[in-house]
Amino acid sequence: MKKALLCVGNELRGDDGVAIAVGRLVEEHLPEWKVFFGYDTPENEFASLREFAPDVIVVVDAMSGFKEGKIEFLDLSDERTYVYSTHNIPTPILMSYLREICIKTFFLGIAVLLENVLHFSEGLSQSAKDSSLKALEKIKELDTLLNT
Repeated sequence: MKKALLCVGNELRGDDGVAIAVGRLVEEHLPEWKVFFGYDTPENEFASLREFAPDVIVVVDAMSGFKEGKIEFLDLSDERTYVYSTHNIPTPILMSYLREICIKTFFLGIAVLLENVLHFSEGLSQSAKDSSLKALEKIKELDTLLNT
């Protein structure tokens, strides 16, 4: 099974880079996953994703509006669902495009404090670092389910 992880975020905006950290962890701990770093413009990875032709895509991104540290797979199949994003394309629209590449597309949101993504600052807060490790565990759980 071909598994892809699309990481969305900006490392120069503090905790907005949490998904990039998750991508690096997945590369290290789950080498059977192909990681695509979309940064601020995840749509730039669409051609590479299409060429890779995965059986499953997981999009990981920072989100706000939830309790800090919450890490959940969210159903964004309803395009009216709103998830705060600092990126050019709204997350539900991104997901609908990705479903044209691969029907099994999931969104893994990592809740961060809004004030930790609004300003330019390099590096993650300790909370976001902890969340990146928890997100890796969620991906490992999904990986186990996919392999059964």
